[in-house]
Amino acid sequence: MYYIDGQFYQLGLKQKVSFFMISLVLNSFGNGLSVASTMGSAPWTASAANLANATGIQIGIFLALTAIAVAFLNMFLAMSFNWLRLLGNVIFGLSFSFLVSLFSNYFISIGIHEIAWWLRIPIDVFAIWTIGVAISIYQRVNWIMHPLDDLTNILRFDYFHGNASKAQMSNFAAAIALSLIAFAFSHHFVALGFGTVLSFFFQGRNIAWTDKHIFTHLVHGDIRGN
Repeated sequence: MYYIDGQFYQLGLKQKVSFFMISLVLNSFGNGLSVASTMGSAPWTASAANLANATGIQIGIFLALTAIAVAFLNMFLAMSFNWLRLLGNVIFGLSFSFLVSLFSNYFISIGIHEIAWWLRIPIDVFAIWTIGVAISIYQRVNWIMHPLDDLTNILRFDYFHGNASKAQMSNFAAAIALSLIAFAFSHHFVALGFGTVLSFFFQGRNIAWTDKHIFTHLVHGDIRGN
């Protein structure tokens, strides 16, 4: 929804599509950059990387499977089965999986992973911040979201009384658990590091900050979908 001069307005289709494209590209860009930096990715991306490392299956497959599984979980937690919302979750998840692979391969090809570690830290911080900005935008638009971020939205407003930090940390705890399970088989962690810790403890605050400072007229509407 949009809030201007004391009035709430529903977003038009063009606005929804525009915000969707901005947030999808920002989210994929940030995740791809964090993977290429090798300084730690967002927890769910890291869990997919660790599962891929343990099994030899491509990371994109795990990102896609996670998106589909969580899309169905969201319907259960929201206590409302909405086929359009489910389809939107899956479309976003699959598009995101493809774009993350595209961005990460590009950044690796230009040598991001080979520069000095102390330069990769601010790059990783920027990547994680970009992810939070993207999440805030499409959670407020509430049209098509990645299932994992739709999950955060549901947890935030249905279970944690609007607290973004608690919702995000609960979401990420499951991702960390998957990485630990993968570690039990591979005995090796990948994509876990500074950026993962930063995401776990501060991404919720980043989202809440973005809600107030970027696209400030864009506000949360009905989280059960339009």
